[in-house]
Amino acid sequence: MKIKLFLLSSLLFVLSCQQPDKQTTKDDFSIEDGEIVIDTKMLEFLFPPEKDILTGGDGAISIQIDNSKSFWLWGDSFLGEVTDNKRPESSTFIMGNVWQLLDGETVKTITGGSPLNPESLLTTEKVNGYPAILWPMHGFVKNDIVHVFMSTIVQTGTGTWDFYWYSTVYYRLNLSDLSVIDQQELLTVEQTNAHFGFGVTEHDGFYYVYGSNPQPDLTAGLHVARARLVNDKLQDWEYFDGNNWVHDAKESKSLPGIDIPVSEQFSVFKQDNKFILLTQDRFKPEIYTFIADTPQGPWSNKKLIYTIPEGEDPALFTYNAMAHPQYGPDDNLLVSYCINAKNIPDLYSDASIYKPRFFWVSMNSLLNK
Repeated sequence: MKIKLFLLSSLLFVLSCQQPDKQTTKDDFSIEDGEIVIDTKMLEFLFPPEKDILTGGDGAISIQIDNSKSFWLWGDSFLGEVTDNKRPESSTFIMGNVWQLLDGETVKTITGGSPLNPESLLTTEKVNGYPAILWPMHGFVKNDIVHVFMSTIVQTGTGTWDFYWYSTVYYRLNLSDLSVIDQQELLTVEQTNAHFGFGVTEHDGFYYVYGSNPQPDLTAGLHVARARLVNDKLQDWEYFDGNNWVHDAKESKSLPGIDIPVSEQFSVFKQDNKFILLTQDRFKPEIYTFIADTPQGPWSNKKLIYTIPEGEDPALFTYNAMAHPQYGPDDNLLVSYCINAKNIPDLYSDASIYKPRFFWVSMNSLLNK
């Protein structure tokens, strides 16, 4: 695998005349099959050196609005100022969800609460007496409505891993101001084995919504649900049981052809009449792609596209690679992955840690057998 550093010199979001329905961070550039091009410019736009704006976060989930704008959704996030790559201990830390709007060359951080006391944009009540937060998943924009899925995460203690996934909640928000139209708890932990809400893809009148199902034996298969958009709301949910579409989420089965544990967040998108799954191995620093002819698979053409170099650092962990197909021309794909520190004080002494990394890969290299 060839890797080279590529500093994007063009203005962000210069629209390509050949690709009017795509966002792009640069005019067309060629990437050879098997080559990785490291992008260092995207971070400068997502994390500008200004006060009271996002300075670090994980998730890096993008939802395209139109050919020049996208929402970026983040999980636990830092706001405030960074000086000499150091974050003061007084920095605002928000657990839950923080949004950004990238519009042309301008980024806007969107939170709930007030300017003096910001909080998650979307919040929830306690679950079984425990505090809970809403962690962002994925979604889409249609008819000036933002459709987005959120994970209800329940905090059972103060430790790093004292939490569990409780449910998937489907929100509809007004595009103009992100005010809530309505919300619906789709599935709880008692109703499903899979965490549906990622890889939202429209195809032939259905919206397909994917999920993973982590198990005690450290496996995690890919599952898929689908629904129709009726009166601007997803309705009539079905789940694939390996042979048919059924209405009971408990009958959902892992899709065939995927032999690694799928990450908690991942991407599924269409390209050249194929469906592409991009996922990091849930427990390793390798990022893979698979392709399929239908939304439910079977999946094949497994390719290791990148091994994350930060995965070799014992002080860090890497997770949740995501694809951002709305950026760049059709023959190149922008990919992100998350970085975090095992030692929490490191997030203050080195503010660069808690930010995603980006790279480009040739789309043809994913599709070619």
